[in-house]
Amino acid sequence: MIRIGSIGLGGMGLYQARTFSQAEGCRLVAGADPSPEMRERFAKTFPGVQVYDSPEKLIAQPDIDAVVVAVPTGRHQRVASAALAARKPVLLEKPMARTVPQCLKLIEDAKKYDTLLMVAHCRRFDPHWKSWGEYVTSGRLGHPILWRHALAGFGPGSWFMDRELGGGPLIDGAVHDYDFANWIFGEPESVVSSSIKMDPSVTAIDTGSAVVRYKNGSQLLVSWSWSARGNHLHDVIGPAGFIQFGTGGLTPSAEEEAENQYCYFTDREGKQTLIGAKKQPDMYTHQALHFLACIRGETTCLSPGTEAIKAIAVAEAILKAGPKGRAVKVNWQPSV
Repeated sequence: MIRIGSIGLGGMGLYQARTFSQAEGCRLVAGADPSPEMRERFAKTFPGVQVYDSPEKLIAQPDIDAVVVAVPTGRHQRVASAALAARKPVLLEKPMARTVPQCLKLIEDAKKYDTLLMVAHCRRFDPHWKSWGEYVTSGRLGHPILWRHALAGFGPGSWFMDRELGGGPLIDGAVHDYDFANWIFGEPESVVSSSIKMDPSVTAIDTGSAVVRYKNGSQLLVSWSWSARGNHLHDVIGPAGFIQFGTGGLTPSAEEEAENQYCYFTDREGKQTLIGAKKQPDMYTHQALHFLACIRGETTCLSPGTEAIKAIAVAEAILKAGPKGRAVKVNWQPSV
């Protein structure tokens, strides 16, 4: 039985704790957060689980086998490095860290202490996204591919919109897209980006658009805002057809629709095909079970730091390019 400690008890920290409390093969035994309010909420949610007021106190406990880290992004590296130094396997919330150098330090520490570092890029474990991703990699859409994702809404605020702690939507929100595109397209090469500041009260870039170019010729187009409302565009297009989300003109049975999430593929002639994936277990459960299996040595990690760093490199390039609206190379290699 793997004993889990949860560091950072805010929104995602609490959600991850709930997931692990219900997962087979582990037991949630502790939580840590400097906020008295977060500790009180955690203690009420999980009676009998030990609560600490600092990450250091939790990490020092010998009866904790592994930790889930869900503190603000700008503090990921410090907390996760301390856990790795204590040789406790780490599931680290996305984004992996705020900067590429911080990611490199985490990768170095995981290697130095020979300890598992897995980044919680949950879309890699999402049956819904994996179903359309496999459609793309199978060649059904042809080549090259353009994945388009535009989203606008009022974001979470707080530290998420602090430039150093969270970085705004182009790192914390769209990082799901960067990582999943890296997974299905391969290595990112460069970005063209432009940003707009809509809320002068925040320090992070709150609105921006970018095209990420991949070595295989495919592209990801993202446009995100956390300071304005707007329509949601999400599709994947290729020379042989395209994928959209929902059921389109197709009608699954009520029972099937209750159990599944759907995309649909439309070929060049207009023929539509449903792409279904089970809603349960959800991506967080699949992710938790994968982390536990990695700790036991039963499988190879699908979301290691050596992969997650590439999403931060994309985000850094976008944030660097945005204010001047120019092209920037994507780089995650250490400086020589």
